[in-house]
Amino acid sequence: MILSSMDVDTVLHQILLVVRNYFGTANAAVFLVDPATRDLYCRAHIGYSDAFTNSQIKLGPESITGRVAQNKMPVYLPDVRTDPKYIPADPKVRSELALPLLVREEAIGVLSIGSEKLDFFSDEMIGLLTLFAAQAAVALENARLYSTERRRMRQIELINLIARSAAAANDLEQLLGNLADLIEDTFDDAEIGILLRDREGRLALRAHAGKSEPQPENFIVAERSGILAEAFAARMNVVVNDISDRAQWPACFAGSGSELCIPLISFGETLGALVVAHSAPHFFAADDRSIAQAAADVCATAIRSVQLGEELRRITHTDSLTGLYNQRYFHVLAAEEIARSNRYHKQFSLLMIELKNFAQFNAKLGFEHGDTILRKVAQSLKMLMRGVDSICRYGPDRFVLVLPETGAEQLHSVANKLNDALGKIRAEEKPTSPPIVSHYASATYPADGASELELVRVLLTRIAEDRGIPNSTNRSS
Repeated sequence: MILSSMDVDTVLHQILLVVRNYFGTANAAVFLVDPATRDLYCRAHIGYSDAFTNSQIKLGPESITGRVAQNKMPVYLPDVRTDPKYIPADPKVRSELALPLLVREEAIGVLSIGSEKLDFFSDEMIGLLTLFAAQAAVALENARLYSTERRRMRQIELINLIARSAAAANDLEQLLGNLADLIEDTFDDAEIGILLRDREGRLALRAHAGKSEPQPENFIVAERSGILAEAFAARMNVVVNDISDRAQWPACFAGSGSELCIPLISFGETLGALVVAHSAPHFFAADDRSIAQAAADVCATAIRSVQLGEELRRITHTDSLTGLYNQRYFHVLAAEEIARSNRYHKQFSLLMIELKNFAQFNAKLGFEHGDTILRKVAQSLKMLMRGVDSICRYGPDRFVLVLPETGAEQLHSVANKLNDALGKIRAEEKPTSPPIVSHYASATYPADGASELELVRVLLTRIAEDRGIPNSTNRSS
């Protein structure tokens, strides 16, 4: 909503609507920094008197809003009456959250939200509103730039397209590919590279658009002594408009005459960089820099949002002990596989593995030792199964394998292979220690059931029957 307009008044209206309708608060105000006086003034509000619009607040510790703008950090007051610096604009407000509106680490204003309830804002709400404030800041800055400088139409189109692409993206790779293509359309005949840092901090090219074939080693050198190094050091966009003037300059793309690099920064964290290169020298004008900067700001927020979503899904779907999918996600996988099998008229199978007497191992050797056994089993399963197979932990001592395009006639060999591998795992780190013994049961779609619930019932029934036949597969397998 807030990224859909370039009119400042419309953006402000949308911000306040979102705060009121989606977070259930009656009072909200947007303060913006006056470029001339460097004071904060109320630009828009809901729930306060009209006299509040004319208020001016200085940056600094004398007020909550001024302190947030100066320190660029959120402030939450569960009970406003406990803070002597609080200025009561509405006597009914009991708790207040003030969030800085940051663009490229500069405060352009403050979003202040009040509630008539004490300690109204939970940690989850504060997290969501912080993300929302980041989007709001980008939207306000873009709208203000448009209204004051009348940027070219391609900037507006690019920002809107990136926002739509971010909303429609299912995963990070899809988003990055879309972003690279959109930016390439804006800069004719340019090479576009989007680089992100991994969990170890290594920078890698994640998306490319253009005619040349990117060389990964070029970016490594550029991070040490090229445009990437300069942009990261300055934490702002950097242009080298004539590479021929730079002796031994390590260009990111071979044959470049000019380069533009913008760090992708979200909540003060440098996620990576956007690199735009062109074969012609002096290609980038002042407007190009502002267009690329605005695009990078929105890209950084969109990328971070998708990353957080992927991390949340990973945590939700993963068993923390083994790193396998958890039982909750198994049901999702089974339902998806049924839909896929119906679409392409294929069959698939489920294979359940249960470790025999695992509870006794825990009781005798301790839970820490039992956890070690589970991790060893999980590692063995990962090494043996195909890339298309999915492995899930289904309860304390059970695992379920989802095997696409695998029929009942193939399950016996699969179970034997797994049985041999798991049999090499010892209950203790001693040569004389007994091996791990497993029970097996299987179900094949659609022969053993037409729904995920029916298949699971068959599995649980067969694994219960198989407990009396250790170290062998069920006859139905």
